[in-house]
Amino acid sequence: YEAVIGTNPSRWKGPRNSAEMFSWTEAVVFCRTATKMMREAGLVGKDEEIRLPSEAEWEYCCRAGTTTAYSFGDKARKETDEGTKASLLDPYGWHTGNASGNDPPVGALKPNAWGLYDMHGYLYEFVADGWHDTYKNAPADGGAWDATRPRVMRVIRGGSWRDRFESLRSAARVRLLDHAK
Repeated sequence: YEAVIGTNPSRWKGPRNSAEMFSWTEAVVFCRTATKMMREAGLVGKDEEIRLPSEAEWEYCCRAGTTTAYSFGDKARKETDEGTKASLLDPYGWHTGNASGNDPPVGALKPNAWGLYDMHGYLYEFVADGWHDTYKNAPADGGAWDATRPRVMRVIRGGSWRDRFESLRSAARVRLLDHAK
């Protein structure tokens, strides 16, 4: 983030940490700026771009070919787990039961079956879509819904290390007010 934008708004800074503490609008600016820089460096073609995924794309990647609640199965907990403990989720996602109230390192846990890290927990991830209460009339092609239309409410996916295991399911979604700066 810092190499593209020039600053780092994150609470925890350093090469092991992900970028956080920025708005959806700033994420879109990051994507546009990264695309421009990569085109100038000859790393991507004119028809390629860095962008936020649609909700459908994000969930497809999170599930990694499964239809279960999590990319690794339907349950996050063993029968003996209590409180915030979710020992089946622990190898794949940071949550209130295993993050110890701090910013965990990026990619320290197991990836999903497609090799994607931190899809369950760690930090919420922006998607391109505007918020809708249901999927009625959503794009049938998996594209983003109202991606270019100015909206105050956006969608974030994946849960965070501050959330309980239930919020880290592949289908979990949260409405977010975009605090554009």
